[in-house]
Amino acid sequence: MYKVEKILLYTIILVLIVTVAILTTKIENLSKEVYVPKETAIQLAQSITVLRPSFVTAQDIDTYVKGTPLYGIGKYVIEAEKESGIGADYLLAIIIHESGWGRGPWAVEPWHNLFSWGITDSGPNSEAYKIRDKMTREQAIIYVANQLKALYLTKGGAYYKGETLGAIGYYYASDSSWATGVINVHNKFVALLPEEVRAKEWAMETGILKGNLPSPQYFTSDYWSTQISKNDLAIILYRINKSK
Repeated sequence: MYKVEKILLYTIILVLIVTVAILTTKIENLSKEVYVPKETAIQLAQSITVLRPSFVTAQDIDTYVKGTPLYGIGKYVIEAEKESGIGADYLLAIIIHESGWGRGPWAVEPWHNLFSWGITDSGPNSEAYKIRDKMTREQAIIYVANQLKALYLTKGGAYYKGETLGAIGYYYASDSSWATGVINVHNKFVALLPEEVRAKEWAMETGILKGNLPSPQYFTSDYWSTQISKNDLAIILYRINKSK
């Protein structure tokens, strides 16, 4: 690598570290308050896509839910991310919010419905009965994730309003504060993840790496180690500067 390229690479790394550190501090401060202020949560729910890799592991999830009925769902939530493209961190947040940490009436047997999928204000519909009668709890996690992607997060889907939690909540729940509640759960989990994971999630959510730079698919192992060109570096620096 030429000297100039090294200097440019070190510059972008430094800028990213500083930016992520600022964001991390903000998230940690929010988590100490137990909840995200409503106006902030609403903004996040309306602006951040859930369709991006989470970079979390099954162990991260199981460690977080240890001591609750949700323990052991980690590998299935990760599999659900692989199939649907919805970040496992967001899937987990919806599960915790909807199921009351796996203790809610629809989360336990015989329903084992962690997403409250097919549960309306008037009671369960055919989708809820399908989960109860034809699926295990683990199978249902993957099934619902794929249904969320197809119906709520795909253009042309029956309930598509965008790719954010706010867009999902428009039809998913009658509670107008649903997305805010999910964001609060989500940020508590994310605040405990390694800084490297939070940095990658941030890079995806801000759109810094979009455009000429392809977004990584689930666990593309070489994405973060592949050398970038000066053209790519210029784009990243420009976007960071523009976002200030």
